[in-house]
Amino acid sequence: MGMGEAFATCMRKYADFTGRARRSEYWWFYLVQFLIQLPFSIVFTVFYMIWLASFMDVVGDGNSDPDWGAVNWSPLVIGWLVILLPALVFLLPNLAAMARRLHDMGQSGHWLWLTLVGFGIVPLIMCIMDGQAFENRWGPDPKAGERVGWGQRAVPPTAPPTAPPPPPTA
Repeated sequence: MGMGEAFATCMRKYADFTGRARRSEYWWFYLVQFLIQLPFSIVFTVFYMIWLASFMDVVGDGNSDPDWGAVNWSPLVIGWLVILLPALVFLLPNLAAMARRLHDMGQSGHWLWLTLVGFGIVPLIMCIMDGQAFENRWGPDPKAGERVGWGQRAVPPTAPPTAPPPPPTA
């Protein structure tokens, strides 16, 4: 799966937490999302520096009580709006793609709850691992056709075929 196809798939499945996602789908989406948010981060940094310069002019050397009303807060507010809007747009698709990626490895999407307590690196690292071969409870293997030739069979292992019964004798 290519970069454009992965991004389109993840945006099409905006809040779809069901099914499975290949590694390429998740990581291409992650890269495109990063590249889209990068200019917004640069703009935020510029606005933050403008605000910081005006703040330092008001605070001065810190020996006197600053006049907080003289601080120009608008660059800081504009900067935060610039960086928060794309982050909010990509929040649900990113979580949904990560949940589908975890499903591909046979794990529950509930691992994403770790991000709320500051351990979001755990599911992110889990997204590096290869997916489960064959169908699991979240759906069929998205790489089933590509696994042939890599030492794995294209179909799940089954019981060996039994020999047909001998013909009846007269």
